[in-house]
Amino acid sequence: MEEGKVETRRGFVWVAALGLLCAGWVYFHDFYPERNLGPKQPIYFSHRVHAGVKEIPCRFCHPGVERSPNAGIPPMEKCFYCHDYIIPQHPQIVKEREHYENGDPVPWVRIYWVPDFVFFNHLPHVQWAKLDCAECHGAVKNLDRLVPVKFEMGFCLECHRKRGAQLDCWLACHR
Repeated sequence: MEEGKVETRRGFVWVAALGLLCAGWVYFHDFYPERNLGPKQPIYFSHRVHAGVKEIPCRFCHPGVERSPNAGIPPMEKCFYCHDYIIPQHPQIVKEREHYENGDPVPWVRIYWVPDFVFFNHLPHVQWAKLDCAECHGAVKNLDRLVPVKFEMGFCLECHRKRGAQLDCWLACHR
């Protein structure tokens, strides 16, 4: 066989292989970008879009940090405050609405947790110490899916030392 035909054939094989690889990636990849992956949730939600691109403050969806120990997952009604008008036919919004209308809670996968013997209260950290959410939770506004974090005592002690906060608060923190 002529050398030019062999080179053409090799080039075609490489282009075809690359094309198949790209087609496979597109076929098997989720519709949404999967940057900074955490566990898949039953309904897709991107903090990058909501807190980052749209600049919605954390406390709009998580007002519990101002009055209770847990920030908590917002009630579905909070989502519909916007999504009754903004992309209400998006498949993920439709899925959430079905949960809501059926009285079926969304089985969200928990992302942040502390050990069972620890009691953590957002209130003093957010209201009194005026900590920004990102100081503990990181750059959530850059994440499509939150990465699980288990907060441990060393993390808390390091922060308290750095800020000159009390270290003898163990009675309040440990059950």
